[in-house]
Parts: sequence; structure tokens; C-alpha cells
Amino acid sequence: MTKNTLLLSAITAVVLTTGWFAATAATRPHPLRSQHSEAAATAPREMVAVTEEGKLYHRPDCRYIHGPSRMESGEQAVADGYTPCTRCIKDARDR
Repeated sequence: MTKNTLLLSAITAVVLTTGWFAATAATRPHPLRSQHSEAAATAPREMVAVTEEGKLYHRPDCRYIHGPSRMESGEQAVADGYTPCTRCIKDARDR
């Protein structure tokens, strides 16, 4: 093989690979803020509390919120990649 053929093959491989990654990335949902969580099965209808540094959304009265929080819709929190606080859910079920 000549140098030109090798160069053309390498360029073709890079272009095809880049196109494949772009196509698969477009079909993936918004990445979760935490790789150790599972996405919410359904978005909560009510407003939830989130923190800038956090990865979870909470009920507004959750005692496990760390730091300043802001309120946003449950749908927006899920769209932003936040996952449910398992402690909030457990506490709510135990009531």
C-alpha cells in the first residue's frame, strides 16, 4: 500500500467513527448527574428541591438536602439529569 492509500484509509476511518459517535449520542437521553443512580421511573408532578452541586432531587422538606437549594418542576429536574433521593422516597413510604 502506498502512503496516500494509508492516509486515505485513516481519514475515512476517523470520519466514519466520528459520524457514528455523533449519531448514537443524539439518540441517548440526557446523561444523569450521578453514574451511581438510576433514572426516575416517572417524573414527579410536584415541585422538587435541587442543589447546584448535588445529583439528586428531593421533596422540599427532605432533611438530607445539603447546601442551598432551589425549586424546580419534577419534570425539569429529571430532564436536567437529577435522580430521586432514595431517602425522601423511603421516608415518604414509611409515613
